[in-house]
Amino acid sequence: MPSLLVLLLLAINSSFAEEPPLVELSLGRVQGGTMQSFQGKTIYAFRGIPYAQPPVGQLRFAAPQPAIGWGQEEILKATSDSLVCPQPGISLLMSEDCLKVNVFTGNLDTKGEQLLPVIVYIHGGANVLGSGHSLYEAGPQYLLDHEVVFVAFNYRLGALGFLRPLGSSVTGNFGFLDQVMALRWVRDHISRFGGDPENVTLFGMSAGSMAVSLHLASPLSWGLFHRAILMSGSATNHFAIDNVYWTQKLAREVGCPMYDAPDVVQCLRNVAWTRIVEVCKGWESFQFVNMKWNYEIDGHFLPRHPTELMAEGNFSQVPLLVSFTANELDYTANVHLENEPLLHDLGSNFEEYAPELFLYNYDTSISRRLKEFYLGSNVSEISADNIERFGSIFSDGIIGHGVHRLVHLVRHFTPVYYMRMDYVGKRSLSAPTDDQEMPLGVGHADDLQYVMPSLWYGTIMAENHTDLFMMERLTKWFTHFAKTGTPLSTEEEHDFWPPCNATYVAMLYNDVATKMGPPGYSERYAIWDELFPTPALGRGVARRQQPNIVALVAIALATGVAFRRLSGSLALGGN
Repeated sequence: MPSLLVLLLLAINSSFAEEPPLVELSLGRVQGGTMQSFQGKTIYAFRGIPYAQPPVGQLRFAAPQPAIGWGQEEILKATSDSLVCPQPGISLLMSEDCLKVNVFTGNLDTKGEQLLPVIVYIHGGANVLGSGHSLYEAGPQYLLDHEVVFVAFNYRLGALGFLRPLGSSVTGNFGFLDQVMALRWVRDHISRFGGDPENVTLFGMSAGSMAVSLHLASPLSWGLFHRAILMSGSATNHFAIDNVYWTQKLAREVGCPMYDAPDVVQCLRNVAWTRIVEVCKGWESFQFVNMKWNYEIDGHFLPRHPTELMAEGNFSQVPLLVSFTANELDYTANVHLENEPLLHDLGSNFEEYAPELFLYNYDTSISRRLKEFYLGSNVSEISADNIERFGSIFSDGIIGHGVHRLVHLVRHFTPVYYMRMDYVGKRSLSAPTDDQEMPLGVGHADDLQYVMPSLWYGTIMAENHTDLFMMERLTKWFTHFAKTGTPLSTEEEHDFWPPCNATYVAMLYNDVATKMGPPGYSERYAIWDELFPTPALGRGVARRQQPNIVALVAIALATGVAFRRLSGSLALGGN
């Protein structure tokens, strides 16, 4: 048995043990836990706080409703991550009751202290995958070595987030409306965690970056954030969107009505979410990057096409930091290297596959032009010799060109820090490796591992890891941008990273050493500008009483556009 002295010492030590962090919100009191940052600083972690009511029953396929308070008599235990929103994967880790937010802060004693800048993360995953989970995807350990508050959250995905039947009674965009609700929650409550609601940076990766660009354009999001970081994604792409088609396909396959919106929705509300996810997962047979569920121009979240709004300057003109990786989706098709029949079919029937793979309406002239430019008109087979050129069509069409267009549109109205990630680290999600198991390129999302650790994108690095300098560099740039609107401090002016503006365009190439230069891949993106010109600026200008003609002419010259309407557009990433 332990001695009386030992028991006494244990009792004394426990009496001095730190109390669990407690925050009082208008909704009620919230108890969190603690974590450690990479450098060993204490992080106060509040995980799994509801920002909206569970989207179940009649709230499935409906706009989110604010969370209901639990009163001051109860204490909400926010000491672990919530279940993630339904998606392909292990269903035991998922629930429709997933609209929860995580908040990480280093200082809860805000009396007399200056409130900290806030970074709010929107996860990626093609609108069908991902979460704000602190272990799976959005760890705070790197960013919380700096003086910021970090927020991550879940939002509805797939059909549950973007269903759109025929008719006007259900207009979709539920996942994006969830994001707006989360931003409003941050505005209303973040000061209780030491965060400044007047200094919020919206940060997204891949489909999350595309979502950030939508919030730039959406009137519902105006004033809810003050800077934006976009990694590999923008909604200023050419994507043909047809949520109605996928909604009808889902309805047919589960035995629901297909056409009348109230009947479709009411029937699908009675289908288990596991069944809905299972059916939609079956549509991804080729394992290529895709984006079937996307935004709607609904007159509410989006009054008009985001590209058109940005071309006119009708967006939140906040400072932007925009980046992409050198190889993005170049390695997308490598998974099929051993599948010779499929690769042969892709090459010989490129014109048939291309619209589905690269997300545009069927047009043989477009398909032929793309094949000629990237592969050569006489190519009849995809092989190891040209498979990365085939992959670069995914890089440019799904990600890169949209980011390129975003920068060239918005730089006329707001400063844009433009960056390409060229550094090839020890770990990659998609790049092939050499004889020493080193990646040969830097693919899609390989840069996120330096901003936040996760099981998905890259676990916490060892203290002697050779890539540690890049983590320190990116988190320093991102947090300084969140504080000031510029990535570099005055002491770093020798590094020189000027923003793009109406008269100046340049890119920072981020490798072991950094350098400024003309934007990369401009010749490749020119083909997409030619094939998918920007929506007619004249139509948008007619709605403005005092159009900025000089700016519009500059936009046209910079992007090389022809004035004609685009069929629907959107992006998952950028390169």
